[in-house]
Amino acid sequence: MLDFASILTVILPVYLIMATGAAVRKIGIVPQEADAGLMRLAVAVLTPCLILERVVGNEAVMLPGPVLVAAGLGYGLVTLGIAISYFAALLIGLRKHEGRRTFAVSCGLQNYGFVAIPIVTALFPDKGTLGVMFTFTLGVELACWTAGVSLLTGLGKAPWKLALNPPVITILISLILNFTGLHAHVPQVLHNTLGMLGNCAVPLALLLIGASIADIWGQEKMRWSISILAPVLRLGVIPIAFLAAAFYLPVSTELKRVLIVQGAMPSAVFNIMIARHYGGHAPTAVQCVLATTLVSLVTTPLVIAWALRD
Repeated sequence: MLDFASILTVILPVYLIMATGAAVRKIGIVPQEADAGLMRLAVAVLTPCLILERVVGNEAVMLPGPVLVAAGLGYGLVTLGIAISYFAALLIGLRKHEGRRTFAVSCGLQNYGFVAIPIVTALFPDKGTLGVMFTFTLGVELACWTAGVSLLTGLGKAPWKLALNPPVITILISLILNFTGLHAHVPQVLHNTLGMLGNCAVPLALLLIGASIADIWGQEKMRWSISILAPVLRLGVIPIAFLAAAFYLPVSTELKRVLIVQGAMPSAVFNIMIARHYGGHAPTAVQCVLATTLVSLVTTPLVIAWALRD
């Protein structure tokens, strides 16, 4: 039985690796100047290797129908979370140009990648669940660059082409290989090589996430209304939609697991970059990320344990 304690032992290493990243930043082992190159390595090389190894030949993602359902849920649930947060921001007096739109994006877009991947892998070691999660993230990526960034910039100025980034392109290529049957011709030695490289992606990215959190910690004055409402929405209200989809929709077991884990995730650290580069209110994004990350250490295992109870 997956209870709170057993799931906490799965989730805690993720946070400990992030804490290690914060520590190595503070003592100078990994300077800020190294971040850009290391993150490009993780996103453009290591993560595509992980995706190819887990998606190509994966029986759970061989048919277009279930893939479209997973991607559609990824898009729809993130967009719904952004909409809920946009209107809820009025409860604490946030207005347009005062952080309302940034608050909406920061609460609505969960940490769908490098925090969720090791949790899904540890809880569900079969390749099927992680493969389905990558198809779910297709929709999340599209929601990020359309519903998310366009809320900050306006529809005409949103850089939608950035949705076609290396991980997304790799997912699409992997699915094409599966749908056409070409996956059967991928040699095992290539699978093994991709697996070894892909296994480096998550630890490296988690270290960099922790380092980034260390950089922003204490930079902005705490606004308690944001720091309270953000976890309430991201970790309390929005997960209801994810869990309802998992419990009531006729989807695969793998997708149900993905929905449960994704619903329990804190705000993505990526939200800070979005706010800084696309006209958002960066201090609001910082507070959402820090508050939800801290609270999620308790709520994430609680939500997952409750949803996966026998």
